[in-house]
Amino acid sequence: MSILDPEWQTPIAESRKLPPEVPIAVTLNGEGFAVFMATPRDLEDFAVGFAISESIVSSINDVHSINLNEHGEEGIIVNLDIDDELFFTALKRKRLLTGTSGCGLCGLDSIRAALRALTPLAQQPAPKTESIGAMFEAMQSKQTLNGIYGGGLHAAAVCCGDKILAVREDIGRHNAMDKALGAGVRSGEPVDLVITTSRCSSDLVQKAVSARVGTLAVMATPSDLAVKLAQENCLNLFSCNRGYSFTRYS
Repeated sequence: MSILDPEWQTPIAESRKLPPEVPIAVTLNGEGFAVFMATPRDLEDFAVGFAISESIVSSINDVHSINLNEHGEEGIIVNLDIDDELFFTALKRKRLLTGTSGCGLCGLDSIRAALRALTPLAQQPAPKTESIGAMFEAMQSKQTLNGIYGGGLHAAAVCCGDKILAVREDIGRHNAMDKALGAGVRSGEPVDLVITTSRCSSDLVQKAVSARVGTLAVMATPSDLAVKLAQENCLNLFSCNRGYSFTRYS
């Protein structure tokens, strides 16, 4: 795509690839459940991570199959086949509207659903900040899409000990986290740390707790509600400051 000069006068000969964004519909047992604007990559991971982080399923064993159907410019449908009992429970918390790239709660049909009940984690030892910093540096080197498009994408990584299991990218921060969580679940490896390039609102804490991850590290100061939920649910919550120094909130 051609770009304009900084004064918006004339197009510059330079062309630039821009991150793709398309509608992604997640369906359960063939029934429409939620629609997102997302980067069309790693969508199996996205659907599984979304189902885990929204407490639709509790493990990959609850997902019987994953099917993708592309519909050109109209978007992509990702269907998860799950047990009927889980399916009918999920319908009670169905998202009725479109979720945008930036908002993980858009479309919830009630305020009560936005602050769903969480099962607190068993308290886990927090990793050393040096280890978290090393994971952030390693994640940066693995952000392939960000390199292709020259920025504009969030990244999230799931880790086990001092090892990154998977890095996933998306134009939406919630989508990136769901993709990473899904990749971790599908790997079969335990995940004890999630890191993300985004700020931290309460919904990211809810996702981490629902996915049973003991530590979440983010790139900006969390909201007061995010900290409150992290403390109540025994989630280790860190924010990364400039120079890879960290603040621990819970």
